[in-house]
Order: sequence, then structure tokens, then C-alpha cells
Amino acid sequence: MERLLTPEEVCQRYSIKKNTLYQWTSKNLIPYLKRGGLRFKENELEKWESEGTSNIKLI
Repeated sequence: MERLLTPEEVCQRYSIKKNTLYQWTSKNLIPYLKRGGLRFKENELEKWESEGTSNIKLI
């Protein structure tokens, strides 16, 4: 089964604040789902990282 990460886990993974993560999601800069709140598919984040799209300017 596919692992879904919480916003807290994603913030910890990228060493960012929750506010930054919410700004990224509102601008569709990071792949996410709305399932009982925000969730992030681990495999999609890995793909996002490998494509270099994770090198966005920190807000």
C-alpha cells in the first residue's frame, strides 16, 4: 500500500515550516492530495525530488 505523509512529516523531511508547505501547495509547487486534510504520496514526492522540481526557492 502506498504511504501517505502528513504535513508534519513533509516539513520535517524538507526542513521547512508548515506555512511554507501551505504556500507551496496553494501554488501547486508540490504534489499533494486532500484526504482528511493534506496528505502527500511518498512516491510522488520522490519523483518530484528526482525531477529537480524540489529545488524551488524557499518562500
